[in-house]
Amino acid sequence: MSPLSKKGDTLAIKVPLSSGCYYLIENRQPIGFDEVLPDSGILILKVNPRAQEGSGTVRVINANSNYPYFSKAVFRLDRRRSNIFVDKKNDVAVIPLWSEGENQNVLVTTPEKSNNALESALLIQELLVLYPEPRSKKQDHLIKKCIRAFKNFEFKTCCQLTKDILKEKKTAL
Repeated sequence: MSPLSKKGDTLAIKVPLSSGCYYLIENRQPIGFDEVLPDSGILILKVNPRAQEGSGTVRVINANSNYPYFSKAVFRLDRRRSNIFVDKKNDVAVIPLWSEGENQNVLVTTPEKSNNALESALLIQELLVLYPEPRSKKQDHLIKKCIRAFKNFEFKTCCQLTKDILKEKKTAL
């Protein structure tokens, strides 16, 4: 997803719920009209279009309620307690993924699949930190292979590939 304050192909993701409500997922970055944001990452809003105006039409899902005034309301893969949103009642899980420039990847899945997906995403993030750009052709090929497995929802394969690469790297050190 592109940052909300910029023009891009995908600015938000709408996840319909059976109740007529929906989640709206946005990539909020300190750019343009969002320049004064206290934090950046994936913001999840629960929208109830049937609620009367002023009485909860839109509710921010706070990723970390320990911080006042929604100062850490966004979800980010690099934050241990704020790297997944799970709504078991509506069978929805949202995982912020790695960034590609200003764009932010996100996975919408089910709570049942979310643990394997989160583990895979965290391992890919570790690979991206370990092998920053520019990378060798071999490193780039291996990372793309892991990401391809992830995008095909082959989370166990992705985990194994990533763990093998990380093990090889640690052995080389």
